[in-house]
Amino acid sequence: MTAQLDLATVLLLHKSSFLVGALCFLYLRWQSPRNEGLGILAIGFLFLALASTLAGYGEQKLLPAFLWTLSSFTLGLTGYALFWIGLCRLSGQRRQRADWLALAIPLTGAIVGLITHFHVVNYARATAFNTGAFLFLAASAFKVVSDRRDEPLPVRAIFAASLAVAAALCLAVVVGLLKPDMLPVTTTYAFFLLIISHFAIALFALVLVKERAEAALRRTADTDMLTGVGNRRWFLSQLPRLGFEGDALAVLDLDFFKRINDRFGHQAGDKALIAFAETVRANLRSTDCFARLGGEEFGLYLPKTSEVQAQAIVERLRLAIEQLDIRFDDRRVALSVSIGVVAGRGAERSWEELFSMADAALYQAKDAGRNCVVAYASPPASFARNISSARAG
Repeated sequence: MTAQLDLATVLLLHKSSFLVGALCFLYLRWQSPRNEGLGILAIGFLFLALASTLAGYGEQKLLPAFLWTLSSFTLGLTGYALFWIGLCRLSGQRRQRADWLALAIPLTGAIVGLITHFHVVNYARATAFNTGAFLFLAASAFKVVSDRRDEPLPVRAIFAASLAVAAALCLAVVVGLLKPDMLPVTTTYAFFLLIISHFAIALFALVLVKERAEAALRRTADTDMLTGVGNRRWFLSQLPRLGFEGDALAVLDLDFFKRINDRFGHQAGDKALIAFAETVRANLRSTDCFARLGGEEFGLYLPKTSEVQAQAIVERLRLAIEQLDIRFDDRRVALSVSIGVVAGRGAERSWEELFSMADAALYQAKDAGRNCVVAYASPPASFARNISSARAG
């Protein structure tokens, strides 16, 4: 098979891989105008395609050796530098001016080439170029993996792997040029495998954008747009269907919220809801689930929490809300919350049953004067008959 992989064919495939990747990036950039990284990736791939084209013309003796060797070397390294910059923007979604310093590498290579003419020696030029490509691809793989902590998308692992494979193949080409007998495959064949890796890199970059868009849609569907916490749909999805043994559930309701809207206006009410949600979220554990169920009512799921612990947690929340200093038009907006809490113990219960119990406890908190915490206890028969009546605001 290696006999069929002549250099002209490999260079044609090499150029084609970059052109296809560039077209994919440009199309997706058109679809996602805010994603600057895709545009830079496309430009990087176009530079690499141009470098490959010049190398092909040079191999066919259509260009002077001094011209095509230096230009293809410089354009190729510039392409990989732009690829690194674009991938940083794509992966981390952050703009950092320092990333552009990567362009100093191809610039330095061009200056050294003009001084020493090393680029006219094939193995020296190819060794320097593939060493630079290895460094940029290896750094890109590390970047994709390191950004996984902030954005744990499934494709990141295989994307980083494809970048690492491409980096390893560039290193193999360098080894093959310096020590031809050390590799089980020829340098040309390793170069051919590198072309396949470029296709894979372009594919997984596109998948990364797709998964990110899907994750954003899920967040939008699961998030309350005003407060930024989860909504009822998301909250219910976090609850186990059965088996609340050792867990706790609480329902929180802001007291006299309608009065806030009537007295200060709906903007003040929105500000109070946001402050309330931020305060509660700041005082919870990472495993706790907190969401807005609707209006001024919120839900809180406390996994692996005893009844005593749950009461202590929600009491701390009540005090924090009571101490909030919310100002609107230089007037203080007083805020308090009533909380009903229930611990899952004994027989297995569904979340509907737990909600009903927490709601009953909340009703008792409202009935007891508000701004308090009530743990669920079996109500007397007279209370049970009236539990479905509307609660006071």
